[in-house]
Amino acid sequence: MLTTYHLEDGRLVIGANPPDVQPADAAAGDMTGDVTTARPLHAALWYDLLHPTPQELDGLSRALSLDLPTRDEMEEIELSSRLYVENGATFLTVSALSSVDTADPVLAPVTFVLTSDAVVTIRYHEPRALATFTQRAQRVNMECDTPDRLLISLLEAMIERIADILERESTGLDAIAKRIFRKNATSPRGGVDLGGILTAIGTHGELNSKLQESLVTFDRITGFLAQVSLGWARPKTQRARIKTLSRDVRSLTDHAGFQAGKITFLLDATLGLVSIQQNGIIKIFSVAAVVFLPPTMIASIYGMNFEVMPELSWPWGYPFAISLMVLSAVLPYLFFKRRGWL
Repeated sequence: MLTTYHLEDGRLVIGANPPDVQPADAAAGDMTGDVTTARPLHAALWYDLLHPTPQELDGLSRALSLDLPTRDEMEEIELSSRLYVENGATFLTVSALSSVDTADPVLAPVTFVLTSDAVVTIRYHEPRALATFTQRAQRVNMECDTPDRLLISLLEAMIERIADILERESTGLDAIAKRIFRKNATSPRGGVDLGGILTAIGTHGELNSKLQESLVTFDRITGFLAQVSLGWARPKTQRARIKTLSRDVRSLTDHAGFQAGKITFLLDATLGLVSIQQNGIIKIFSVAAVVFLPPTMIASIYGMNFEVMPELSWPWGYPFAISLMVLSAVLPYLFFKRRGWL
């Protein structure tokens, strides 16, 4: 689906063109496929392609005289395939996260194409940052009246989203740490589900690794944009925003690295607690075996079938044997308890 955004009173409006722009002719409509506008394509400031069909991609490519990348080309990891300038247009591809609130977050490429007149975004998933930016830009003036300012604003929105996710993940890791290091966490009856904690840590670790991978692509983009911006109309203003964006990306990268270390620490701590619990259970069985060893020996002695045994004809032989077995079990237990082994 292709959605176009135009500038009106400083705000982005879907499918709304300036009054002096004439409606698109039928041929333009046929060429673009499902286009959410009745005006000519060249009048838009932002073209957002979401799950585009080959016809939509080809139609917009011909309308803007650009060779827009296909999905396979977007997924290539070579730097030359993600950051390049062609026919006066700047192509930038980043790895962005979506479906973060689900059990299966998605990390997929998003391509930004910057021309002298417009910005084109191509994506096959729905990062929340773009949806949130669109909603805000339709209500208030986001100061994105030119393509380069719009591009930087979009990148800033995506970086802010990553920062929010990292902050939320930090809170989640703190909650896990409290569960791990609570009192009696090593006791089998301490009420701590270490299996569930391991699953939660794994989920946080997977998301954090995807955040780090995404930040790497944003770091590459900021460096590339800093060079490309030298040819823009207002390079000083935009370069300052790009420099701020670059600092934000690097600080978030450092924070994500810190959280990766924290995840490793919590994983090691949880595995240590699992080992302690297992050792505690084995210790209980070992102590039980030692406690019941003397009674078993006594029972074995008096269970032998010899004809001559002094206690066989003794009236108090049975109570004596039972008392002796109980005493031989209680004494080792008290000894272990006093030594703190139980």
